[in-house]
Amino acid sequence: MKNVLLIGASGGIGNKVAELLLKEKFNVVGTYFQHPEKVKNLNETGSFVGQYVDVRDVESIKKLRDFIKTTFSSLFAIVNCSGIVEFEGENIVKDFEIWQKTIATNLSGNYYLAKIFYDLLVENGRFIMISSTDSYFGGAITASYAASKAGVNSLTKSLSLLFQDKKVLVNSIAPGWVVTPMTEKNGDEFLDKVSTINPLKRNAFPRDVFGIVKFLLSEDASYINGQVISLEGGYTNQDPTLLLEQEVES
Repeated sequence: MKNVLLIGASGGIGNKVAELLLKEKFNVVGTYFQHPEKVKNLNETGSFVGQYVDVRDVESIKKLRDFIKTTFSSLFAIVNCSGIVEFEGENIVKDFEIWQKTIATNLSGNYYLAKIFYDLLVENGRFIMISSTDSYFGGAITASYAASKAGVNSLTKSLSLLFQDKKVLVNSIAPGWVVTPMTEKNGDEFLDKVSTINPLKRNAFPRDVFGIVKFLLSEDASYINGQVISLEGGYTNQDPTLLLEQEVES
């Protein structure tokens, strides 16, 4: 059985990805940050181990590395599903705090993981990150989130070069709107409106993200490296101003 480190197993996407990896017979070390109770559902199989980590903290990541080295000695893959988004605009002090926390969590954490776990990843292993379609745009009140995810896109290429001697494949997934507890805070009415502008007339689910993770972990993806794969049903295919034009014309 192959060993996978799943960062963010307590989150909406990460928890489902961890659950489905276990069904695919992977050994999974799944991490949590603030909510250990949110990985309890994964403890039903002996192939899962939950561990604390703060991806913003180098020392915390080093402790996780020591645990995995002792327990498994090596890893086939790291899948980082952790991430945060907070809205800016309340005041400048809070905006700077959000910026620092978001960049540290969404971007720097990936770099720390790659450098600290470099020697534990096996030849032809995998390193998978989660970007976002927000990385293609900007946001007046989500500047830190958009910038952090654009950084992930660039880091994907850089890390594919960092790992070239080990032939570890580094790729990222850029989801659009995924139905999770985090996005559900926007309310059903908002999510329904989002789905109507999608060509597929629905939002994604964590299982959709897992489909790409599963593929990237497989031998079928053995020549895909340094790529950002969009997962958004096609909603970025159209200039949103054209929707306004269609309304006027109709």
